Amino acid sequence: MSLIMILEIIPTKIIMIKSATLEVECKNDLGEGPVWDHLKGELLWVDYNNGKVCSFHPKSKSYSEVTIAETVMVAIPTNRNNWIVAIDKNIAIFDPHRKELIKQVTIQENKPNNRLNDGKCDAYNRLWIGTMSITADAPEGALYKVNADLTYEKMDEPFIVPNGIAWNKKNTAMYVVDSMTKKIFRYTFNLEKGTISNKKVLIDTADEQGFPDGMAIDEYDNLWVAFWQGQTVLQYDTKTGKVLSRITTPTVIPSSCCFGDKDLSTLYITSSRKYDTEENIEKFPNAGGLFSFKPGIKGMPAQFFNES
Repeated sequence: MSLIMILEIIPTKIIMIKSATLEVECKNDLGEGPVWDHLKGELLWVDYNNGKVCSFHPKSKSYSEVTIAETVMVAIPTNRNNWIVAIDKNIAIFDPHRKELIKQVTIQENKPNNRLNDGKCDAYNRLWIGTMSITADAPEGALYKVNADLTYEKMDEPFIVPNGIAWNKKNTAMYVVDSMTKKIFRYTFNLEKGTISNKKVLIDTADEQGFPDGMAIDEYDNLWVAFWQGQTVLQYDTKTGKVLSRITTPTVIPSSCCFGDKDLSTLYITSSRKYDTEENIEKFPNAGGLFSFKPGIKGMPAQFFNES
């Protein structure tokens, strides 16, 4: 078992300490994009560098993985029991039963060094996904919306490394991380039209160690943000931008998080092993594992992709 210490702060007083356990010793090169499949009662996430989609059933404690490509950044269930996946520059529908791609579309950007990155589905079951340069050092990325028929539209640019997409409970606000700028942006969101406007910096994490990466949102519209190379997950109040709680993880590179289990009361955290140092891995041998804890609040349900 490994522990994650959770320090809830208002503003400097520790009011609660909790612990969490290592769920899966999967040692992912780069675990990313966790999503809870409420129909199957399983957690899905990807091991990017190995092109694997991983799954964990909390009830049976069973873990499995399937290789679908050389790399894969997103895997989200669809309304037809398939997965919508992001492979390099391509958005594709993957049949996990036949283990084959059904159809795909290439995001045409005229930028040969770009690839797809993190993505989430909105409440109308459209996929929102970002692109980035493989060097992750220039504002070459953009944010796209993908419709049921896999047509797509560029919604905003530029980004360096777009990550961690989330929406508030009323679907009036959309949040997007740009990791390398260390900023979390807020947009006004129109669910019916699928449009965003009024972009502003909600949270500047410049004073935090590491880089904001994947994130989740809870029932009170607070964001939970994993900090790459920061050994922490932070809970932010979206009204004030203030830190509400701090989770120290037994891995230096927590990469993303999402709420899962039947009542959405467990926060699952993915992590990376490949991009850590030998010294850190010796200190934290479960780097690349899947972690979890009970924060005492519930998350918002994940949305699936709607295939046409």
